[in-house]
Formats: sequence, C-alpha cells, structure tokens
Amino acid sequence: MRNGILLITSLVIFQTNCLSQSEAEFKSQHRNISQFQSTLGKKSLIGKDYDIIYHRLSLNIDPRQRQMSGCVTSYLKPLTSNFNKIYFDLSDSLAVDSVLFHGVNTAFNHINSSLEIRLNSTIPLGQLDSISVYYSGDPTGNPSRSYERESGRANSATPIIWTLSQPYGAMEWWPCKQSLYDKIDSLDMEITIPKGNKAAGIGVLVSVKEKTDSTQTYCWKHRYPITTYLVATAVTNYDSFSDWVTFKNGDSLEILNYIFPENRIYMEEAVKKTIPIMQLFDSLIGTYPFIEEKYGHAEFLRGGGMEHQTMSFMGSWNFGLIAHELAHQWFGNQVTCGSWSDLWLNEGFATYFTLIAREALQDSITWRSVQLGSQERALRETDKSVFVTDTFDVSRLFSSHLTYNKGAQLLRMIHWQIGDSLFYKGLRNYLSAPELNNSFARTSDLKFHLESTSRKDLSEFFNDWFYGTGNPHYTINWSQTGKNIDIRVKQTTNGDVDFFEMPIQLRLRNTVKQKDIILNPSSSNFNQSFVVDFAVDSIDFDPNLWVLATNEVIHTDDVNKEVLIFPNPAQEYLTLSSFGYPFSSYRIANVAGQIIAEGRFTNDQKIFKTIDISGITNGLYLIEFKGPDTSVTARFVKK
Repeated sequence: MRNGILLITSLVIFQTNCLSQSEAEFKSQHRNISQFQSTLGKKSLIGKDYDIIYHRLSLNIDPRQRQMSGCVTSYLKPLTSNFNKIYFDLSDSLAVDSVLFHGVNTAFNHINSSLEIRLNSTIPLGQLDSISVYYSGDPTGNPSRSYERESGRANSATPIIWTLSQPYGAMEWWPCKQSLYDKIDSLDMEITIPKGNKAAGIGVLVSVKEKTDSTQTYCWKHRYPITTYLVATAVTNYDSFSDWVTFKNGDSLEILNYIFPENRIYMEEAVKKTIPIMQLFDSLIGTYPFIEEKYGHAEFLRGGGMEHQTMSFMGSWNFGLIAHELAHQWFGNQVTCGSWSDLWLNEGFATYFTLIAREALQDSITWRSVQLGSQERALRETDKSVFVTDTFDVSRLFSSHLTYNKGAQLLRMIHWQIGDSLFYKGLRNYLSAPELNNSFARTSDLKFHLESTSRKDLSEFFNDWFYGTGNPHYTINWSQTGKNIDIRVKQTTNGDVDFFEMPIQLRLRNTVKQKDIILNPSSSNFNQSFVVDFAVDSIDFDPNLWVLATNEVIHTDDVNKEVLIFPNPAQEYLTLSSFGYPFSSYRIANVAGQIIAEGRFTNDQKIFKTIDISGITNGLYLIEFKGPDTSVTARFVKK
C-alpha cells in the first residue's frame, strides 16, 4: 500500500470557523453510535409475506415518566396463501396486553423481540384486513436510545420524550415491520399527552382533542408512503410558530417549528435559513416531496439531527445541519436506501447537497473551507469502501469519513465528469422514477439513471470509488520551454484500486495571467504538452476541488530535483526526501493559516530530513520547505 502525498506550490489560507459540524457531531447526527446488538438488526427480516398498507398509532405518553402505553392498528394484505400468522418486530421490554383480530382476542407469542400472532381465521391472498396490538412498558432502557426521556434543557427542568429509530430502533417503542422493502402507505398518529405539552408528529396536525381534564390528544395525519424508521414523535412544553416558503410556480408550503419556549426569540430568526435552501433544492431537483402537507422542525436534546419525514428533529440550528436534514426529505425519505449497505444514498447526498447550498447561498471562503474539510475526512479511512459489508456494525454504517464525506465526494466527482445540466437531470429522473419515487433504491438504480441521462458508462467509476478502497495520489512534474509546457502525471494509489480513471484540472498561472487545462490520464504514467502565451511560474492542482486525491506539483528544471514527503497520513514523524536539494528550513500551518511549528535542518540532513510532528493535534496541515532560491508547500494529514 502506498501512502498518499500532497505537495502544492503555494501556501493556501483556510477558514475553518464556518464548518457545520465536528466529526463527533457527524457521528451522532442520526444515531447514538454506541455498540448496538446485531440481533436487533436480524429481526428486520420478518414480515416478507404481507404488505403493510396503513398504521394507526394511538399512544399515551407523559414526559414526566418513562412508562408509555398504546394500541397500534395495522392494515395489511397477505402476499401468500393460507395466511394465518403475522409477525411484528417488538422489543421484549414492552409487554403485549392483548391482540384483537375482528374484535376478538387472538393468541400470540412474544419472545426474542419478535411478536408472533396466530390468527383465529385465515386471511385470503391479497385481501385487506386489520389487527390491533395493545401494549405498554418502559422503552427507555434499550441500547439504541430510540425512545428517550431527558430533562437536561438549559434554563428549564421540563422533561422531554423523543424518538429516533434509525436504523433498528422502531421496534423498541411500537410493534412494526422494521424493513427496507415495504413502506407504510399511510399513517395516523394519535398521541395523548398531559395538557401544557405539545406532541410533534409526521404529516399534518388534524386536531387537538380534549381527552380528560388533564390530557389532550394530538392527531397527526400522513398520506405519503413512509419507511418505519422515519416515524417519530417528541413531547414537551413546546412553543410553536410557522414560516412559509413560496416557490417559483406560486405554490407555498408551511414550515412548522416546535421549539423550546426559552429559545423562541433566537429560533424565529435561525430557522428562516430554511426558506432559501428549500427554494434552491426545489429549483435543482424538483418539488418538495411532501408538498401537500408541510415541512417542519422539532427541537430535541441531541447534538445533530434526524430527518423524520416532514418534521426533522434538530439539536442545533446552524446552516449546515438545516440544509442536511432538509436534503434528506428528497434523498432518504422520498427515495430511501433499499439496504443499509447503500446508506450513502441517504447520507452522501445530504452531505453533498449541504455543500451545494453553501456554494450557492454563502461566500466562497466558507464553501471552500467546508469542502476542504469534507475532503480531509474522506481521505482518512483508505482501507474501507463506501459500500458497507456489515450492516449490523452501526458505527461503520454512520462513518463520517466514508458514508457521509466520501459519499459526498463521490457525487461531486460524478458532477464534475458529466456537468451541471446532466447531473441534475439525472437526479430528477432518479427521484421521479415510478419504481423508486416514494419507495426504495440501490446504488445500481442511481447509476442507471445517471448513465441513461449522461450516456456515459460509470461502471469503472463505481467499481473504483464505491466498491474499491483508497484514493489516488498525483505527482505532477512540469517544465516550460518557450511557449511549450510539458506535463508528466504519475498516479499511485493507497488502496486496492490499481488506477483511478479520472479527469483532472490544472491551473497554469503567474502574477498576471492564468489558464485552466483539463487532462484525462489514461494510465498511471501520462504525458501531455500544451502551448501557452505567458511564462508560467506555478501550477495549481484541481483549483476547484473536484477530485478526491492527494498531490504534489514539482517544477522540474532538472529531472533530478524531486521532492517527496512520507508517510502521509503520518503519526509521530514526517520525512522529507529532497534528493540532495538544499532545503534549509520548514514551517507548518494549520488550515486556518496559523503557523504552529517551524524549524531548520542540520547540515547532516542532506537526503532524508526528519521532522517531529508528535506535538501537534490530529488534522490537515500545510508544510512549507524553503531553500536558497525556491520553496515547496505540501499538505499532510496527522492522525
């Protein structure tokens, strides 16, 4: 395995104060990445012999206590003959009180988080029928934290109950078919709560009914298909307000916000960022998928967020998180990954569309800083692919390096290769395809629609970047004679891919002029010449940050004047091999441009010069080497 090396010819100053989330927040964005028992995931294979049509969740929730109770009525159609047993996923921490079929108690067996219901008559193939499960218990002790009770709000001791079921947690608070192959066609949620609270929910709030002198029932109606893990509620003493977004065709949509009352003044301004982001996404990829209902936010006590269908749960309110969760309404909710192996179809898209929103709506410095941060994360785990082989490894599923950031950079490279128009057209075709819209997709489905639109074969690209590991490193050697620029490109890799076929952009420049050129290397060693009408003093690799790669650019007046740094990423020491060129000093800067270390080389360090980096924290850095008449700058990763 070769280590990637990055050398560039000028010191770049990066701004990092606008990054939307830290790595820790990425890891907690949708799940608690604590160890999750794989047996929970294995239960998701039940229920392939029936089609879920409708659920009505009638729940009793009091934030002051952990116990909850409810009745879930499910309408279904058998997909096999002689259908006389129904299986639901349901945690053993919940006790089933009774099961009614045609108004009569029917036998059941509840063990190992599986609820087997033995019907007292057979339902014919394809006939709609229903069954009601009454249950109660304390779901808060489950390992995935899919149903949480907390009271840690700032300036308030008021407790909150909230749910977050992705990937395997829905069964921990209601009986369901936990799958990625059968969406619920429609849903009602009737949530009875103590007065003084509000219950956030999916879809449209139909009514708030008086239940008793001390309780009321929030009735939510959702008439779009929804996968099980996106069903959610949150209950506390919410305040609420609405914004409205208007689209180019004149349609408008309510953005309903449930927020903690102590945060009302701040939130009224913070959530307005949603409006231009939604208008942008609407213009690029099509109408908001749930336009007949609403979009909304519900505040909860988690550092990141969760894209519950029509109402994202939010732990913070920065631009990046708002954009990320909103993008999921198209990528993850309208079209859902058909296997957790393809989770990047949810998370990679949401991460990339956050970058797209920043590029369109924020300043270029902010966008460049966030894009560099995403590339730096995506370069960290070179021994694993974006494709997930162990779908019960929840930490791997929600890897910020691979599923989120490398997935996003994979999309950016496709965007670069096929161009704006065809990229967005391909995505619109993907989202609106009858077999995918409001259903499930695999990576092969996305590939098909991008290929059909662009007329470009992406097989090698997906084999390299999605199924393969590692990334390319480019060594660019160049020289100029008169108006002729000779460029030699050498590609090495640090994973299991021998050669990444990828166009690259170079910017030839001096203090007055510049020219961008595109090369299409066809092999690991590639040469090409160009004619320019000015004296080039430097070349920038990939100035628009399209390609996920490390690089070094070397001006070779003499073919023996070569520079190499290794290993990269490095842990304790970094070694410079200058092949005798007399670099005398170095300085290291962080991505904000601050010099954090510098030093000089001794006379005995002629060929290999070793630099101690043990005292700096993990991250991406720039190191500049200086000699009598030249300097070279490199990027390296400390891990």
